[in-house]
Amino acid sequence: MKKLFVLILVVFLIVGTLVVTKISFKKNTLLEQTEENNFDLNEITIFGTHLNMSGCLNLELTDTLSLVLKNNDEEINIDSTFNNKDGQTCFNLSNKNNGGIFLEELKNGDYMLLVKQTIKNNDKETYKYYSIKNNTDYKNLEYYTITRNNKNNKININSNVDKKTNKNYIEFKINESKLPNDVYDITIDAGHGGYDPGSNYVLDGTTYYESNITLKIALLLKDRLEDMGLKVKMTRETDINVDPYGDMGRAVIPNEVNSKYSLSIHLNSDYGTMNYGGVEVYVPNNIDYDFAKTLVNNIGEVVGYSRKSTDRIDNGIYFTYFSKRDIEDSKNDMIDEGNKPYDIKEGAPYMYMIREVGGVNTYAYIDGRNEDYGLNKYYNSIQTAEPYLLELGYINYKSDLLKFVNNPEKFADAIANSINEYLHIS
Repeated sequence: MKKLFVLILVVFLIVGTLVVTKISFKKNTLLEQTEENNFDLNEITIFGTHLNMSGCLNLELTDTLSLVLKNNDEEINIDSTFNNKDGQTCFNLSNKNNGGIFLEELKNGDYMLLVKQTIKNNDKETYKYYSIKNNTDYKNLEYYTITRNNKNNKININSNVDKKTNKNYIEFKINESKLPNDVYDITIDAGHGGYDPGSNYVLDGTTYYESNITLKIALLLKDRLEDMGLKVKMTRETDINVDPYGDMGRAVIPNEVNSKYSLSIHLNSDYGTMNYGGVEVYVPNNIDYDFAKTLVNNIGEVVGYSRKSTDRIDNGIYFTYFSKRDIEDSKNDMIDEGNKPYDIKEGAPYMYMIREVGGVNTYAYIDGRNEDYGLNKYYNSIQTAEPYLLELGYINYKSDLLKFVNNPEKFADAIANSINEYLHIS
């Protein structure tokens, strides 16, 4: 019996060694094909569902260049831009925060991220490959895809040095994996709550509060998204106050649960009685507006577009930001309160449910220096949810208010349909 056990153990070790050797051989084969010089990765972010990065090589390459995910069986081209400057060749995936590699579309498998140089000589093409050294502080990133048909993929983006070739490389490992208990697809924030009711309006003797209406719509939206198979996190599910920051602040929760999108639901208001209403979708800085347009178009079918001109980018799409004067006013207010002024960047989103959720991409700044304001522990994160704030209409415009009260499901349906259209959930 003892001899049999030893024999089985030996066979197991031999098979294991062969498997490891085979995997290592494939990796070494790719690296042995690469040039001695490597590109240096200088920036990397994951914003919502997109991976963005940039890097440079200290040589000027003049031939056609492309970024590829490659293994021994296939090669996947990645949209990217290359340029030469000051003796360097640099690449960039996108100039938009929510641009770059759409992680939801990557195929399962193991890949190496390489720069491919295509050299044309008469009718022949030859190729050179360059590995990439990760010079950022983020050597290992983990991403879970959004739930589709009750399935998810786990994507590990790891940076290593191969012992045999002594070359740096970045590897993508993509495998099917269920979401962990603490990871969600989307976060919904029902604006206000508890002792903060938000705006209100009296119609026919009844007072309507923003916090109650946003909660009702948010809960309906949660049901719609869960019916689509999505895993949804709420910042609140009852009429309670939720702090902005801290361990489970409403601007912290989206990243605490690794959600890909954060939707903050609000109702607008203005002085007196409005003569117009309509949706206003507030967006992060420097993004592609496809998702925002989808939201606006669907919600607009219910309530129309706002006629407000201030901060408007397009019909129903708005971006409000810190100006130089806003920064100076904030600095003076903090000093008057006996607090340390924050490092606010001009052009940072003004609304904290956008700015603080988006981390470095949206210039978040609540870094804990002032106890009165707390800490957003993700203020300097390079991997965050993509945040939007939805002003669904005006509570003090009678037509909008009656739609909120009588047909809240139409707003939930419009938002759910937008997510489905943009992300192709079903």
